Amino acid sequence: MSKILLVCFLSPDIGIGHLSRLLVLADSLKKDRSIVSEFLIFGDLIKKNELATYNVHNFSLKKNFGSIIENILDSNSFDALVFDLYPKHNINNLGKLFYKLKQLNICIISIDSLIEYCNIIDLIWVPSFNFDCDKHSDCTCEFKSGWDSFLIKKRLQHKVWRPGSKVLILTGGSDAANLVETLPAKLDRLLANNIEIHWVKGPFSRTPKLPKKCRLNWIIHDSPEHLDALIVKSNYVMTVFGISFFEVLQYGVPTVVFSPYGMKDNDELNSLFEENVAMVTKTTEQAIEGLINLMKNDKIAKKYSINALKKMSINGTSQLSKKIISLIGPK
Repeated sequence: MSKILLVCFLSPDIGIGHLSRLLVLADSLKKDRSIVSEFLIFGDLIKKNELATYNVHNFSLKKNFGSIIENILDSNSFDALVFDLYPKHNINNLGKLFYKLKQLNICIISIDSLIEYCNIIDLIWVPSFNFDCDKHSDCTCEFKSGWDSFLIKKRLQHKVWRPGSKVLILTGGSDAANLVETLPAKLDRLLANNIEIHWVKGPFSRTPKLPKKCRLNWIIHDSPEHLDALIVKSNYVMTVFGISFFEVLQYGVPTVVFSPYGMKDNDELNSLFEENVAMVTKTTEQAIEGLINLMKNDKIAKKYSINALKKMSINGTSQLSKKIISLIGPK
């Protein structure tokens, strides 16, 4: 048997995207019965049925990252460690830890970060459609990115898109931009009367602040285990830029994507605009206007649906799990 430790951070500020990707990866790795995955989570645990099927090591964000991992390795033998850390991790002596792991012949994989350690790490997997791997050709590790690199599980079959009145709103696991305060009222005031809005409240989010008298039909979904069922029943989606956006794309539902985080995602959004897979906007106000226009233009909506399905046709999760298994080799 080969053992793999999946490591991430989890908190209202950091969000749940890192854990979500690792859960999808663990589920894919589980198909190989010779692989056993465990989780090391620094931060606040959330209730997820998928997580209950794995052995989970959980510690406070304040704990010493390197010391915790070394202590776990003292009593457990792992063939690979997979790190999905947020970019501003601020971990001391990480290079020193990696050198120790290599001395123990442990394979190191990083997801979406730690590029500065590219000469120690074995594989850096960047779930991005526009990351330029060629810029890092001087690194000794292997890089992977592209439309076939996203770590998302497709649980349901996509449908042929049809226009309709159901709109899904996704603001992220923690709604870091506090959209619950003002976005509901704006949507209720500006969208057409027949619209049915499905608002997903993330596990670290607050309940949306609805108008006292709503014009539209509102349904609030509190931390659903999976978004798939809601996505495939929707005619349109409005979402902040993040992992949920790409989860929507794989089902070909016409989408308006925006970033309420200032300039943070501008480079990605500018590149995304050229791909013609969604209506790309950069502010909440632009996103609302874009949603209204998208719902009036079936031709554009259909084009986005077809293009998105083409781009997301290859499953990145199965690609990564196969790569990890090949790196650790047979037991």
